Amino acid sequence: MELFAINRFTLKQENEEKKENEILEKLQRKVKKAKRRRVEENEKKLPTESTVDEPSPAKDLIDEKIDFSPSHEIAEENEKSGDTLQSDELNDFKILGQNNVAKVGKYPMVLPGWLAHPEFVPIAIVAADQSSDREENLSTISYLTSYVRKALKELNINRLFPIQKAVIPWILDAHSKPPPFRPRDLCVSMPTGSGKTLSFAVPIVQLLANRVQRKIRALVILPVAELAVQVFRVFKKLCEQTDLSVCLLSKQTPLHVEQAKLIDLYKGEYYSKVDILVTTPGRLVEHLHSTKGFCLKSLQFLVIDEADRIMSDVFQNWLHHFNAQIRVTSNHLLARTAPLCYGELELTHSKTPHKLLFSATLSKDPEKLQYLELFQPKLFTSSADHVNAFENFADVSSKLGADVGEHFSRYTVPAELTEKHCLTESRLKPLTLFALIMEHEWSRFLCFTNSAQSSGRLSFVLNKLFGNGIRIGELSASLNAKERSKMLSSFIRGKINGLVCTDALARGIDIPQVDIVISYDPPRHIKTYIHRIGRTARAGRPGTAITLLNQNEWSDFNQILKESGKALTDELLAPINIETTHANEYSAALKALRAKIATNRRLRILQKERIKEKALLATTDTAGMTLMEKLQVQATVQVHNKAPSKSSLLSEKKNPSKTFKRKKQKE
Repeated sequence: MELFAINRFTLKQENEEKKENEILEKLQRKVKKAKRRRVEENEKKLPTESTVDEPSPAKDLIDEKIDFSPSHEIAEENEKSGDTLQSDELNDFKILGQNNVAKVGKYPMVLPGWLAHPEFVPIAIVAADQSSDREENLSTISYLTSYVRKALKELNINRLFPIQKAVIPWILDAHSKPPPFRPRDLCVSMPTGSGKTLSFAVPIVQLLANRVQRKIRALVILPVAELAVQVFRVFKKLCEQTDLSVCLLSKQTPLHVEQAKLIDLYKGEYYSKVDILVTTPGRLVEHLHSTKGFCLKSLQFLVIDEADRIMSDVFQNWLHHFNAQIRVTSNHLLARTAPLCYGELELTHSKTPHKLLFSATLSKDPEKLQYLELFQPKLFTSSADHVNAFENFADVSSKLGADVGEHFSRYTVPAELTEKHCLTESRLKPLTLFALIMEHEWSRFLCFTNSAQSSGRLSFVLNKLFGNGIRIGELSASLNAKERSKMLSSFIRGKINGLVCTDALARGIDIPQVDIVISYDPPRHIKTYIHRIGRTARAGRPGTAITLLNQNEWSDFNQILKESGKALTDELLAPINIETTHANEYSAALKALRAKIATNRRLRILQKERIKEKALLATTDTAGMTLMEKLQVQATVQVHNKAPSKSSLLSEKKNPSKTFKRKKQKE
């Protein structure tokens, strides 16, 4: 049967081929007949004089082959006349194999309208005693309510900064329009310390103060817990004169305690106990999947602070889980299609939250911002250079190998900030830092390193060099949350003069009265540098940023500044003869550090052995033991519990490379 099926198929195929050949032959015959008719008609029109040996023109036309290429005679005549035929003029055919390929010109890149035409805000903040403008007084600002003015005065704020005077009335006006009209989403890119937190906190509190039923109507997302605590305190103070409730979600509080603060169960229904939620992305995802009754469908405001970091990192893919919670009947957050009728417009107005993005280094790349699908966004920025720089961005990008949108925006810094760098040797960096602190008598400073290991070792050496004079603390990932909070509060109260920290403290955290910021290790990216130096010169106060560099790091650091459109900073000369002057103290401090590292290694080995023995004792069955054996097991467990904690050891977390390397660009 199979053979029969195969033969049947082959016969059918052969029949089809024969039919095709017959049809092809008929077409060829028709073409030849048409050509003969044309030739005969031409012969009748021409004179009948012809020689006997002259070949038949009909035969030549029948036997000739069709050639679509231009004849040599026509090409020679065109060359003589200076009018050569181009390949695109020959019946839209291109002649292959010729070297007359024209180079395609570069097309200029075009920004979206909201990025190309932002609203510029001045970055200079005039001191309160030097300002003579009556409008800066809170009592004369008409769009602020009385309870907001009172809360701001309790926060020692007597006037608004430029970004606050631009953004607060804009948000209030956007929400004053009738329901069918949606407010435009907002993006703010301003330097650190310019007052971005109050720019979104004040209008949110003022717009939600008259709500009737308590629901989660505002969600503020921040990258780290320390920054979330800071923003929570601002909202808490602003809501004291209202009926609004604010809640903080972070890993510093147990999950079940936060669930009790969020949701209340009454007669089988869940009710929200908060109006404004301040959280980190990871903690938000935990509650979305673990807390029953946790609902965000009444959300009116979505605030993303430090938006560039939250959107560039994965952060547990929080946006995907957030969309699943927001979505009711369609994708309301990512509204890819425009509303086609009045009813759909009214529906999306009530279901879509107003998105507010804030950062000191907000990306101007449309590709990176497309995941949020912003609705007719409005950009407030302090940088007027990025539009002009974008004209030559195609050439600069090809030379530097930068991503589109990564460097065409020039990052701005506070006008009150002074930037400097100090050249030294790598082996003398701790001694140079010690000498600079002693010479300039710095009493309130932050020192940034690239790893927790460097922070621990540098703080140890500096404490040995200063002795009982200046106190130095460490703030890095080697400490737990409570220890970091205690260390930070000690620095704020003045018990500690300097903090050696990692870049975990560089983003957004407001530490008052920091005069000097020192980069002991140079940053790997311009964004890290901008956030580091933003810890000083905040709220109009002067500040200084200093970067310690060796000769190799200087060239790389200079290149990073050039790529971002910043000029090289001024040089701060290191004290002369520091090695000979402090040789004994420095050698003693390094010797103590080596001894400390060796001790730490032995203690870590003992800790691992104690953990193994403690786990073994926990699984040991004491039912068949004598009384002495049971007492011996209890004593061993007590000894293990009294062992020194890991916080007393120097951190061993370090970077993959000890040398300075620039951040690799994405291919």
